[in-house]
Amino acid sequence: MEESINYGMGQEVNYMKALLVGLGEAGSGWYRRLRSLNGDLELAVSDTDGSRGEQIREDGIPFYTDAREAIEREAPDFVINVTPRHAHTNINHLAFDYKLPVLCEKPIAESYEKAVEIVKRAEEERIPFMIAENYRTFAPLRKLKQLIDEGAVGTLQTLECEFFRKRQRVTLEPNDELEEVIIHHFDLVRHLSGREIGKLFAVKRHVFHIVMDLQAGIQASFRCSLHSVGHETQWPGNWRIEGDQGSLTFKDGEIELTTPAGVQRWSDFSDVTVRTPVQEFMSSLEEKRRGETDAKEYLKNQALAHYTRLSLKQGQQVDTSASWGYGPADIRNFLRAELKPSSSHGGQGLVDSARLYSNADFETPLKFLYYSVLPPGTSIGYHGHREDEEVYIILEGTGLMTINGKETRVGPGDVIVNKPWWKHGLVNDGNEPIKAIVFEVDKV
Repeated sequence: MEESINYGMGQEVNYMKALLVGLGEAGSGWYRRLRSLNGDLELAVSDTDGSRGEQIREDGIPFYTDAREAIEREAPDFVINVTPRHAHTNINHLAFDYKLPVLCEKPIAESYEKAVEIVKRAEEERIPFMIAENYRTFAPLRKLKQLIDEGAVGTLQTLECEFFRKRQRVTLEPNDELEEVIIHHFDLVRHLSGREIGKLFAVKRHVFHIVMDLQAGIQASFRCSLHSVGHETQWPGNWRIEGDQGSLTFKDGEIELTTPAGVQRWSDFSDVTVRTPVQEFMSSLEEKRRGETDAKEYLKNQALAHYTRLSLKQGQQVDTSASWGYGPADIRNFLRAELKPSSSHGGQGLVDSARLYSNADFETPLKFLYYSVLPPGTSIGYHGHREDEEVYIILEGTGLMTINGKETRVGPGDVIVNKPWWKHGLVNDGNEPIKAIVFEVDKV
């Protein structure tokens, strides 16, 4: 069930004010793109380097060297944090102090531990927090995702990506390419597959090579070099995606789909609708929902950078499933549950039961799970269901179960499946209580 979020605003707004914090190399590009939104966004800018403010002021945009002063004077609706990553945490916390939503450049923070901490605060205080992931916004990648979701290659089996570029102008510290570059491709592996990465093994010599085991038995691999002197890939990399009914490739801006029916190609993606990260963030605020690359979700990408370093250090495969964010196990004890008496489907007497789980507790088509106790002489009335299946697991006691008009003696250890549209009922005609687990599963 989707959580509601306090957006720090009252009514929906179509006109917003943003504070852009950071005006370095990345920030300058952000400034130009934000200016192009024209009337959709009012802007103020903050950077500790006062010399960067001259052009900003000439453009008629408020400029500050202190982000706190900018927040207090400009009262923005949200903050865009494009400072160097070592400053991300301080600016994010500052914005959260004022309950302001944040759109932050990746990575979330300078370390995985600090990223976990800042995401936890945003969640606890219910402040919208999204990471500006842009690779998945490329039109060809949107098309690739669409084809996969439509079943163009059937059931996914493998994803392979190669990324080769010359060294960027900004010199990266050793292994910094994980948070600065490869994190994009971690996001694409998860985005395109729709699955989480459970294990990975990484080696780095002349190239980074990462092999990943995903949910549903899918395997992914990624090869990367920022020292290549040959033909460069595009920033999202070259992809080959295999399914049990075909394959997809993305290379040099073109998608090719190969199936037994033939080959299809796409090089024009003008029909694909895409939104920039800031457009998606603004829409998510207006619609009061989580952004597509919400920080809680994006934390899983930064976790993969953390686990890659761990694999490099240990020289072995590592388990990454602890980063999935599913929280502690949901364990409920039926022996300690509070039983409530009620008539069951018009049966005899009162049956004691406790609803341990409802459909809101499951992500699959399970509808409920009950623990039921039928005292001697009571019954679950003869009844039917529609498109679901109901399962009885008899723990203790014996009784007479009627299924589609036929009576069957049941006892401890019996598991009874009542299929869609079947009719069934259970009578305790013995001297001891019948104790049973009952759950129902709906059609997908």
